[in-house]
Amino acid sequence: MNRFIKHLTYFSIIYIIVFVIDTYVKVNIAAFPYRYITKTLLILSLLCFYVLYNKGFNKSKNRLVSVALLCFVIGDLFLIGSNSSTTIRFVIGVVLFAIAKILYVIRFSNKHDFEVFKLWPFLVLAFTFTCGLMLMVHKNLGNYFIPTLLYSFIAFMLFLFAFLRKKAVNVKSFRLVILGVLLSFLSDSITILKEFYDPNVLYNHYSLMFFYGMSQYFIVVGLLFERSPDTLNLNKNLV
Repeated sequence: MNRFIKHLTYFSIIYIIVFVIDTYVKVNIAAFPYRYITKTLLILSLLCFYVLYNKGFNKSKNRLVSVALLCFVIGDLFLIGSNSSTTIRFVIGVVLFAIAKILYVIRFSNKHDFEVFKLWPFLVLAFTFTCGLMLMVHKNLGNYFIPTLLYSFIAFMLFLFAFLRKKAVNVKSFRLVILGVLLSFLSDSITILKEFYDPNVLYNHYSLMFFYGMSQYFIVVGLLFERSPDTLNLNKNLV
C-alpha cells in the first residue's frame, strides 16, 4: 500500500503539471495542434495509471472504466474548438461523453441494499438544481432541448449511482468518487450555461477545465481505492 501511495503522489504531481499546461494552452495558444496534445495526455495519463493499478479488480469492471476514459479522450478531440454551432463535431463529442458516463453508471452499480427514504433529500436537491438549470437555458436550446435533457438525466443518474455506493465500498473510495462526480456535475452545468446562456459565464475558460480535470482524477483514484487498502493487488513490476 505504501508503494501505491508513493506512486500515486508522483502521478498526482505529473497530472497537475499536465493540467496546468493544458489550461495555459487553452487560454493563450491556438487549439491546433497543441491543445489536442495536452488535453489528450491529461486523460490518457489517468487511463495508463488506472490500467497499471487495477489488476486486483473484476475484469469486466476494469473494461468499463478503461472504455469510458477512451470515450472521454476521443470526445475531447471532437469538442476542442467546437461549440453548439458546429453541429456534427459537437454532437459526436457530447454523445461520446454521454456513453462514457453511462459506462461509469454501470461501473458504480452494486447489489447492496439501500433505504429509499434516505435518498429523498438528494433526489429533491438534484432535481431542483437540474430544473433551475433547464429554466435558465430552455429558450436558447432549440433543437438541443431533448439531447440536453437526456444528457442532464444521465448526469443525474451518475450522481445517484455514485451515492448508492456508500455502504458497498470503503469510506475513502466513496468520498473520492462522490467528489469527482460532483465536480463533473458542475462541469456539465457550466458547459450548458456557456453554450446556451452566456459564453463568458463563471470564468469558464478556467473553471470548466478545473472541474472536468479534477472530476476525472478523483473518480479514477477513488475507484482504485475501492477495495480494502490491505487487499489492493499492486503491480509487482513497478519500482
